[in-house]
Amino acid sequence: MRKTFFILSLLSASLLSAQSTDFTLGHPAYQVIELEEIRSQQGFSTTLKPISRASVYDLIGNDGGLYMSKELREYTSDSSRSRIPILGRFFTYPADLIYYEDDNLELHVNPVLQFSFGKTNDAIGSAFVNSRGAEIRGRIDKKVAFYTMLTENQARYPEYVNNVRDSTLVVPYEGFWKQYATTGVDFFRAQGYVDFGFTKSISAQLGFGKHFVGNGVRSLILSDYSNNYPYLRINTTTKVFDYTNVFAELIAGVRGGTFGLEGAGGFEKKYMAFHHLNMKIRPNLHIGLFESVMYGDSSGGLKVEYLNPIIFYRAVEQQNGSEDNALIGLDFKWNIKNRVSLYGQLVIDEMIIKEVLAKDGWWGNKQGFQLGAKYVDPFGLENLIVQAEINRVRPYMYAHEDGFTNYSHYNLSMAHPLGANFTEYIGRANYRLSDQWSFEGILMRASYGNDIGEVNYGRDILKDYLVRRPDGNGGNLEYGNTHLQGNKTDLTMFFFRATYMARHNLFLDADVTLRKESDTNGIIDTSASVLGFSLRWNMPARRHLF
Repeated sequence: MRKTFFILSLLSASLLSAQSTDFTLGHPAYQVIELEEIRSQQGFSTTLKPISRASVYDLIGNDGGLYMSKELREYTSDSSRSRIPILGRFFTYPADLIYYEDDNLELHVNPVLQFSFGKTNDAIGSAFVNSRGAEIRGRIDKKVAFYTMLTENQARYPEYVNNVRDSTLVVPYEGFWKQYATTGVDFFRAQGYVDFGFTKSISAQLGFGKHFVGNGVRSLILSDYSNNYPYLRINTTTKVFDYTNVFAELIAGVRGGTFGLEGAGGFEKKYMAFHHLNMKIRPNLHIGLFESVMYGDSSGGLKVEYLNPIIFYRAVEQQNGSEDNALIGLDFKWNIKNRVSLYGQLVIDEMIIKEVLAKDGWWGNKQGFQLGAKYVDPFGLENLIVQAEINRVRPYMYAHEDGFTNYSHYNLSMAHPLGANFTEYIGRANYRLSDQWSFEGILMRASYGNDIGEVNYGRDILKDYLVRRPDGNGGNLEYGNTHLQGNKTDLTMFFFRATYMARHNLFLDADVTLRKESDTNGIIDTSASVLGFSLRWNMPARRHLF
């Protein structure tokens, strides 16, 4: 029924409103958006990403500088062509290898390349990323927007990234992979969508990709740490609120093979329904309410009741016998005097006020919070942002009885990379010296309670939360659970990247990563350093900050 609905919608293009493509997650444009949104007094929502190009133009207009005028050329008054197009056909405009436009079609075609090399001090010795592909985006009749990107990749990551792969069977941020040259991985990266509008205020996007909810370095609600997934996203935008629905099909678990993942027979599926209401209390003050539910079983199948875009999921989940995993919470963003932005998130997996006030360590007190601040143009340095953030998540948060209902996709967390049972502090500075030069530095300090042997202390969200610490009587400990329980482990990371843009979206990076991890029981005591250099063309930068 849903497929028929979308086919009919596409065929009725004459009834659709104007649409645009999005800035992909990690796009350099977000550096500009972050600055201009805080400086602006407009009621612009940045909480749910990706963000559409059209809405960014509504925010900054023609005042985003040379880089943004090229990125938003289809909306701005900039009509400057390249002085000498290659062979008269390529790079007619600086931002696109191939650009075509007529009364019905607007088309942008670009190569996607990344060649990175890093020297590590671990057993791997050296790391690299080799990616080649293409990106295509455009609009039909200015009413249906489309986007696709496909890259073929080989990579060898530092040992601490490989440790995550070995424990989860999945490469962080990626999906299916095969072994490459003993210590490397080989994988495809694909994403794409079709975006169309029903009215001026309501639009829908059918795609394969991922989302990020929040204004911080991390998200405790929905992040991009896991693999891409098929989704339907419905956006409703008015002057007083933004309402977003995401319905997604996820992978409940994967199987490891001799040379990577074993995909024969198909992986079992599960489903997520998510909605977020962003209320514009004032142009500079936004408060959001969200709810999500994860569900599925070995027999598969959608639950029709969760497809209602305005239902209260928790109530439906209880009516079904409370077999699914529902999360609720809120977020906020408060921009103050065009210089400061305060933001935060509160996520509740389960909470009984009586148990919280009792302070006796009931295992079901599963909550997490984020609090952060950004300061724009401090010390008289224009285009500098300094940021501080704290994230704290209690034990057993996001976990459930099995892979069908825990808050994961492809064996990776849909929220924070550290899972649960942790406290994290982040300091970040981002400086855009010019369109060509930018710098970013991040210092992260985290503590988490790791499992001891096979005992589940609440950090690993893939484990059954009904099998917890033993109570000494053959059961599981109900009370006496504490934050950071288990083998307390400290993690410190420093990351710095300097980036030079040689031409539009062709970047040269130099970065350094320093990482130290140790625990109280002497099981872990590692130090890692990575010195890397990259050439990226239309490829977003990525950090392995975990």
